[in-house]
Amino acid sequence: MQELMTNYLITDFDKNCIDQLVEEILAEKAFELSFPLQSIGFSQSILDIVSDYSEVSYCCEKLVPFIIVLDSKLVTREKYYTDFKITCKCHDLKSFISYMTYLKEMLTQEFDVYGEIDRISFMDEILSYETCIESIEFTFPELINGYWANLINQGYLELASNQTQPENLFLSRIYKKNPEHRYGYWKNPISKSFNETIYFSIDNWVIPPHTDLTTTLSLYSGLENQVILEAADRINYQYSTILLNNFTAIYFRKMPELINGINFIENLITSQESATIASQIIVQYDIFGGKKRKTHSTKKKPRIISVIDEKNLTFYLSQCGGVTSLEYKSYKLVFFQNEMLNFGELKGIYEYLNPRFSKIQNLIASAITSDCNFSILNDNSFEELCYDILYCHPNFDSSTIQKMGKSRSRDGGRDIVVKTRRTPTQEQELYIFQCKFLSENSSLSASKIGDAANVIIQYGAKGYGVFTTAVIDATLYDMLDGFNRNIGVNVSHCYSKYELTRLLNLNSAIKSKYFK
Repeated sequence: MQELMTNYLITDFDKNCIDQLVEEILAEKAFELSFPLQSIGFSQSILDIVSDYSEVSYCCEKLVPFIIVLDSKLVTREKYYTDFKITCKCHDLKSFISYMTYLKEMLTQEFDVYGEIDRISFMDEILSYETCIESIEFTFPELINGYWANLINQGYLELASNQTQPENLFLSRIYKKNPEHRYGYWKNPISKSFNETIYFSIDNWVIPPHTDLTTTLSLYSGLENQVILEAADRINYQYSTILLNNFTAIYFRKMPELINGINFIENLITSQESATIASQIIVQYDIFGGKKRKTHSTKKKPRIISVIDEKNLTFYLSQCGGVTSLEYKSYKLVFFQNEMLNFGELKGIYEYLNPRFSKIQNLIASAITSDCNFSILNDNSFEELCYDILYCHPNFDSSTIQKMGKSRSRDGGRDIVVKTRRTPTQEQELYIFQCKFLSENSSLSASKIGDAANVIIQYGAKGYGVFTTAVIDATLYDMLDGFNRNIGVNVSHCYSKYELTRLLNLNSAIKSKYFK
């Protein structure tokens, strides 16, 4: 059985404790040191809690030269009190005991060896320590995370309320120095075991692209086992967002926090990374021909994102559902403490989705279980069929469609022209289509299309498509790919006999008109 270690509370560190601790150190035993954060759970001021974290962090970091740290964590003592506990061994007995005696008197203000002047110096050292927090390498970074979490989320507002200047001016000065604090984030403290940048908040973490997620979780999450993440799907069910993979399903109820994190990434991190092109050097000349250089900032106002583009977002979920990672433009936003679905809720989702899956299966079956006898058509009726398909197509504006004469007439390489629908962000674009009625046993090659490139350029088309009752061969596909690659023309609307059959099977109204 493992022997229990002695725990020494710094505020109770008296002569009896010293004698016992010396014996343990000489016997090379491990022991525990506890530093109380006395304001947590008792003070009405968040700044008192911030001061506790700063004070305890200072004391613990100053002890590091005298000890070998085995473990450290925040613990609850006697149900109500919060302590920071260090498990360690000592390798410098004299310095360690001397400093422990000093800390006890400074923290309790019960003076024996030291006095009030020493206490004033001690507080001055802590204030100086706070001003250097962002440049210190910490052995106990968890204390600094607690410091920032309380200062950023309520401490700044409490400080602002005590100022004579307007609150917004005070906060603007704070955010100018640490712009990430505006979004509720702070940089991870510099640690002896991890020197890559992470951004923490009380809601989630933001992990930059080149920082290892597994290592980060191992060091900072407090999770004992390695976290394995698997891609997850997102569904909306009864006004809730649900993420699920092969292991678990959770409710994702943190969309406002996710949007805040994305705004942070867009407006702060990415703007800092592109800072090299965020300003221009303007050269001005005086009347004597001398040059004056002036930096002109081209910094844009923050862009507020309220709706997330799903194409930029990938979800990952841990096997037990406790960790969610969302990848946005190579950045990872990590959330914890998820609400898992119970068996009854999973059954409810299945009952909701199953009828929809059945309908999709029916549509797929309809698309592949029937053929079209194109031989009963002719050149003119085939062009009319293509006209009807484009007329009903959701991407095109039916009021702009034009059939350029009868089949085999001189149409200038255009059988049908149509424009796309206008949207709030996209103007209409012209598409040109060629219709080729051929034997189903033949193939349509590039040589049978004519000078399509000149037609596209002549009419300024943004899209080009082909309808045929035959197979499209490699030469035509290569030509179309070249149009897309070299001049940016959309060639996604091309239909051989196979695509036409699938399309018509899904559109029974058009199919029944031509194939009775």
